[in-house]
Amino acid sequence: MNVRRHVYGPIPSRRLGRSLGVDVIPHKLCTLDCLFCELGPTDKRGLRRREYVSPFVVVAEIKNALEEDRVDVISFSGSGEPTLNSSLGIMIRSIKSFTDVPVAVLTNGTLLFLEDVRRDLMGADIVLPSLHAARTAAFEAVTRPHPLLRLHTIIDGLKRFRKQYRGALWLEILLVRGINDSDDELLELRKALNEIRPDRIQLNTVVRPPSSPHALPVPWERLEAIKSFLGEQCEIIAPREQLSGGRDGLDVDVLLATLRRRPLNVSEIAVLFGKSELSVSQWLEQLVRAGTIRSFLYQDKKYYKPQDQT
Repeated sequence: MNVRRHVYGPIPSRRLGRSLGVDVIPHKLCTLDCLFCELGPTDKRGLRRREYVSPFVVVAEIKNALEEDRVDVISFSGSGEPTLNSSLGIMIRSIKSFTDVPVAVLTNGTLLFLEDVRRDLMGADIVLPSLHAARTAAFEAVTRPHPLLRLHTIIDGLKRFRKQYRGALWLEILLVRGINDSDDELLELRKALNEIRPDRIQLNTVVRPPSSPHALPVPWERLEAIKSFLGEQCEIIAPREQLSGGRDGLDVDVLLATLRRRPLNVSEIAVLFGKSELSVSQWLEQLVRAGTIRSFLYQDKKYYKPQDQT
């Protein structure tokens, strides 16, 4: 198998199916430091766009990965904010030149006020930005943005992008109990959504171990009420328990590459490899004993991460 430094998976995605992840940013370089981030605290908040990795190396890795695996989508996401890479547009256009597999970009949407960022994203089939609040206090409490970012500028960037972009725009809202889930907050958010006009509104809450213990999930019943309030375009993102497919074998390198981006539980790892939970659980315990990975509990469920990751 070819060495992958910037490509990982395919992994089961709640929104996209079998997703080949593409990571083009140094670990945890982001414009935000969200309370709920499953990757831990942001230690490098930044706004400067640079070519952090060679687009030619990334595209070559994607080509090799497509020869090895069946995927539903190629997703720029990973361990930081992908729009901080100034070569993102080059990579998207290159991918579209040799495959019909849809290209998606998962972004926090904070840099869409920049014309060059909007231009880079025009070639993507699906853009999945987020907007977790429409009032400054709640937005800053949940996302802890770079000091130079302003919420009104971010919302304006989303509106501009919607006017120019012809692909699918799916906007995620992640609610944290007691911070951005009140009726007043949601009323302002609905006003902003009516102006942005995304194709889908995807409602989420804290489902993986967050970077802050203050990030608590919103109960399901409350999510259902909020879904009705936000309208027919809104859907609750539920974890996908069953996805077909998987690799022929259990691959430690693939597992570690995935766990470095997000912790997973046994069920999710079983889906990743297309194996039974029993066989995967036995394999994971072997890796724990060998010191390759470690386990930890979150809301009474066991998750795994690399041993050398804090």
